[in-house]
Amino acid sequence: MGIFKEFEAKKAAGEELSLDDLTQEDLKTMFIDEQIPDYMISQLFDVKESKITYRRRKYGITIRNSILDDYLLVKTEHAKEMNDRVKAELLVEENLTMIAKALTHFAFRNGPVEDMHANPNNQLSETDMETLNKFMVNRIAYIFKLIIEERWIELDFLIRNTDRWYGHGWDNAIPDDGDTRKIIESMLKK
Repeated sequence: MGIFKEFEAKKAAGEELSLDDLTQEDLKTMFIDEQIPDYMISQLFDVKESKITYRRRKYGITIRNSILDDYLLVKTEHAKEMNDRVKAELLVEENLTMIAKALTHFAFRNGPVEDMHANPNNQLSETDMETLNKFMVNRIAYIFKLIIEERWIELDFLIRNTDRWYGHGWDNAIPDDGDTRKIIESMLKK
C-alpha cells in the first residue's frame, strides 16, 4: 500500500488529516513515486490545490528534479548504464591533464586562494600562483593516474598515511558541489 492509500484509509476511518502532518518525504513519494497529482492530494487534505503545488515547489519536488536526481544520484538502470559509460570515457590516460586542471580550478584556484592572489596587497604574486597551480595540477594528475590504472593499494597508502601524518586533526570534510547541480539545472532550463 502506498502513502496516498494509507492517508486515504486514515481519512476513511474517520481520522481528520492535517496538511501539517504531510511531510516533505511523504509528499515527494506521492507526487513522484506514486504519481498522484496535486489536485488529488489537495482533495485528500481538504485544501486548495495551490497549497499543495506551493508546498511541493517550495521543497523542490518537481518532475524535472526527480529526473535529475535519478541521473545524478544514479538511481535507475538507464542512469547506471550511462554513468558507467561516462566513467569509462572520462577515466582514461588521455584525460589526465584536463581532469587535473579542472579539479585544481574547482577545489583550489576558484576559492580563497584566488582572493589572496587578486587582493590589492598582492599576498600571492603571479609567480606564486603559477607554482601553486602547477603543484596542484601535477598532484591531482598523479591521484587520477592511480585511479585510472586502478592502483588501489598505492592510493590507499597515499591517503591513509597522508591523513595520519598531516591532516588527521583537521575538521571533517563537508562535501561542497560548488553549485554544480544549480548550473546543471539552469542549463537544462534552456
